[in-house]
Amino acid sequence: VRLGLYEADVVLMAGDLTGKAMVPIVRTDDGWEAELAGRRRHARDEDDLEAIEQDVANLGFYPMRMEQADVERVAGDPEALHALFIAEIRSRLRRWLDLADERLEGTGVPVVVIPGNDDPYEIDDVLADASYCENVDGRVAEIPGGLEVIGLGVSSPTPWNTPREVPEDDFFETITRLTDQAKDPRRTVLLIHCPPYDTGLDTAPLLDDDLRLRASAGDLMRGPVGSRGVRRAIEGFRPLLGLHGHIHESGGEAKIGDTLVLNPGSEAAYGVLRGYLVDVGSSGVDRAFRVEG
Repeated sequence: VRLGLYEADVVLMAGDLTGKAMVPIVRTDDGWEAELAGRRRHARDEDDLEAIEQDVANLGFYPMRMEQADVERVAGDPEALHALFIAEIRSRLRRWLDLADERLEGTGVPVVVIPGNDDPYEIDDVLADASYCENVDGRVAEIPGGLEVIGLGVSSPTPWNTPREVPEDDFFETITRLTDQAKDPRRTVLLIHCPPYDTGLDTAPLLDDDLRLRASAGDLMRGPVGSRGVRRAIEGFRPLLGLHGHIHESGGEAKIGDTLVLNPGSEAAYGVLRGYLVDVGSSGVDRAFRVEG
């Protein structure tokens, strides 16, 4: 089955299904105006407006056509702002899922997803209603190739207190419980949003107690911020493959024992989508290489 430019048997997405912000595009006397990436953008006609909206969407944000009075109203009402954001998140995700139904139905290529730690719980019922994409968060599911996938869309604690965070001990215990349900842990794929600790897939700028970037000798300090529980589970259960996300600036691959672990990384700020193509044979992973578009 050909999916896009590549032949694929299954597509797996390791979280971060939703955008991080809304960008108001405000009506003015002579058109529309928005601020994007530190630049003031003006739209004089519908073509200009659609171009701004596309640029906003390419960054993973939500363009919002609004009147100035509406901007001021929600800016002064945190509950109304949150409700608007959740409504837009749910609406956009539902449209993406409908697009998957339209484009992939009949291809025979399943799409398996999990949420990420930043994805609000309010999307779970939207995912549950999807007719094509399958949410495997917190469970074990069969995928083509005689494999099973173990999905988990949480992360270890972060400084930002995001919706889906768990203590490291809980992380390990949950993976253990799920692995016990698998037919053969050595033929499983861990689809876990948070990468294992100190693998090079989890390197990020370090913060101080006030959430300010730490620097030394004029350069940012960086270090591992992944999950010790995930690493401990991989070392103990030795799955075939680990697929992760979470730390966007730390894409790459590593080995923990015999287990290959991958993080495609992200360049959302530049509109670049990254992924990995992985070929799995009877004896394990034959090859893996990163692609982007």
